[in-house]
Amino acid sequence: MLNFLKVFFQEMIGLFKSMTKYIRFIGVILLFLLSALWQLIPIYLFKIDINNIANNSTKSYLLLFSNIITLIIFILIFYKRLKKDFNDLKNMNRSKLKIALDSSIRFWLIGLIIMLVSNFIIKKMGISPPTNDENIKNILYVSPILGGISTMILAPFIEEMTFRLNFKDIIKNKTLFIILSGVIFGSMHVLGAFTDIYQLLYLIPYCSVGISLSYIYAYNDNIYTSYIIHVFHNLLTAFTTFLLAGVILW
Repeated sequence: MLNFLKVFFQEMIGLFKSMTKYIRFIGVILLFLLSALWQLIPIYLFKIDINNIANNSTKSYLLLFSNIITLIIFILIFYKRLKKDFNDLKNMNRSKLKIALDSSIRFWLIGLIIMLVSNFIIKKMGISPPTNDENIKNILYVSPILGGISTMILAPFIEEMTFRLNFKDIIKNKTLFIILSGVIFGSMHVLGAFTDIYQLLYLIPYCSVGISLSYIYAYNDNIYTSYIIHVFHNLLTAFTTFLLAGVILW
């Protein structure tokens, strides 16, 4: 009887441990999807009129607040892995670091070329980008510093933890991880913001970047490599957007 109970409890503990990663996976996805709800805290505390925040800096403050809260929670969830990856990157010798950066840039360039070509073709077809792009542009125009911190620095880290660290925990097959992580990452930027069925074509550029970032993470097994490239990609995109709009003047 004692042996039976011992085996039973061991099996239950093993089952609980195996279920933990799936519970965490679902929890992280839900936190990511519902992260905007954190904005209700300052809205309630400071009695902010939500009807008058669409085109002013208040929206940037609210976005920054929700991103900071989400980032703190995710860092606590993935603290051990983040610490390990940071130490691995810090202790990497110069030659390995150069190889990691060179390979990351190479993979990113492939995704970038596919993104640029597909974007050009889709826009030539007269199809406007999803509203997600316009919302980000408006935030950056109204408040470049606050909006830049949120969308260029904090959001990429949140997304890398959500779609790279989180997915890698439950998808052990490298190829499957790269495809699923990249495609779902790209889809999240389009499916929640499209207003026309033809805008779904923008899945191609978004998913191409997502797959390249997933490949970078899978290749280097270090979240900071894909995060650095993600930040650089967002900065380059924002810079190009401002430059073409005539906001950046020389």
